[in-house]
Amino acid sequence: MGNYNERQRVGILTFHRAINYGALLQAYALQEALKKMGCLPEIIDYRSPVLESQHLEARLSNCQNAKDIARFIFYAKHQNRKMKIFRDFSAANLNLSDVYENTEQLRKISLEYDKFICGSDQVWNHRITDFDRNYFLDFIEDIAKKNSYAASFGISSIPPEHVNEYRNLLKGFNHISVRENQGRKIINELVNREAELVLDPTLLLSKQDWESIAADYKKKKNYILLYMFGNSLTMKTFVENLARQTGCEIVLISYSVIKRINATYEKSVGPAEFLGLFQNARYVVTNSFHGTCFSLNFNKDFFLEMLPESQGVNSRLENILDLFDLRSRQIISGENANTRKTIDYGEVNKRLLVERQRSLDFISKIISN
Repeated sequence: MGNYNERQRVGILTFHRAINYGALLQAYALQEALKKMGCLPEIIDYRSPVLESQHLEARLSNCQNAKDIARFIFYAKHQNRKMKIFRDFSAANLNLSDVYENTEQLRKISLEYDKFICGSDQVWNHRITDFDRNYFLDFIEDIAKKNSYAASFGISSIPPEHVNEYRNLLKGFNHISVRENQGRKIINELVNREAELVLDPTLLLSKQDWESIAADYKKKKNYILLYMFGNSLTMKTFVENLARQTGCEIVLISYSVIKRINATYEKSVGPAEFLGLFQNARYVVTNSFHGTCFSLNFNKDFFLEMLPESQGVNSRLENILDLFDLRSRQIISGENANTRKTIDYGEVNKRLLVERQRSLDFISKIISN
């Protein structure tokens, strides 16, 4: 990788404050990739009012009914502990700017950085941000500074009432890259440009990079890590069968008090512990995109179930399986015929190195012109 002007200051705008493993670790990964290229990256500590309201400390005073109080009693301790671990991880591992709370404040810093990058994550999903234009870098006048890396719309098409707004916001970019084919299609239709399809930032870092910040998980030796969104009965059936077949125990990342499966429940898991759970697992069963990314990076035998279509996020899960020719790892109706087969990581890692280099080359373009 070329060494660029040491003083090249790059501001990253993303969902770095979400209490979400993928969101925080992709922000860290893009920062580290830029550092390796000789840049001085900073994550802009923008506190979007909409997003901040979704990640608040649990307080009894915020409970509005009996259901809220019950949730508080059972979950608040774990929820608040997890939030503290996330904030501590960010303070220790992210190069954060000063805190900014509105567009006016962001406008003032537009001259302080040589380049800006928005992404990865669903920064262009108007439903998540309440159409916060700052995530389109709308506060920057100099187009040469505006870039996206692996940005996502998180929706398959733009609603007609938002087409003009999206078109105007996306016109003013220098380099555009997205993380899904659907995003390429949207950009092509709106502004008649070919966006580059790049890897999620978590795949820009090597297995060794991630191991250097992972917390070693020693409670269990031979285990299947179950990392899932929602409560999929077909995944539950699959993982129980896999446990019987292999003699492995199940470890589940969850602080649910209702035990729907015979497993060790790991509660209040922080980002470093999350990495350690992947690093030491014998198998991974997931329906998460970042769960898949970390399975790939740690060279794990994994199985993936698609999320319900109503969530509209399967395009990225399909993309990543197709990219590494791993459709054979998909769980369909609670079954997969390849549980006895291991993944050929020789081939997968070769492809990953090629795709990683291609994605890093795209970042090189951003910081060199």
